[in-house]
Amino acid sequence: MGNKYSRSGGKFSGNHTTLVPAVCIVADIASECSSVDSISPGFIKAGLKSTSGQRRVKITDDGSSVLLSVRDNASHQEVRVYVSNMQVAKLALAKGARNAGLDISFGREKR
Repeated sequence: MGNKYSRSGGKFSGNHTTLVPAVCIVADIASECSSVDSISPGFIKAGLKSTSGQRRVKITDDGSSVLLSVRDNASHQEVRVYVSNMQVAKLALAKGARNAGLDISFGREKR
């Protein structure tokens, strides 16, 4: 078994398999959603000013995928989620994130 903050195989793609803890939550939610085809984590920006434990995710629909911009206590990571049904996927991600105690917001759609 690998690092608890690492995901690979299945719906996970890309070279960046290390995830910040809050991204693990939303990535696991996404991997369980039948409307999600693949999950591509981006770079981790670490060493940011602490948010006093405040974790949040911004969900943006860019037309072909969902961009999750996730802020953990002192780090930030974006995750691109490729989906077959945008509404089902966004609803599952938002509900799951909220139920896991993350603050959620929605970004403007970029088309």
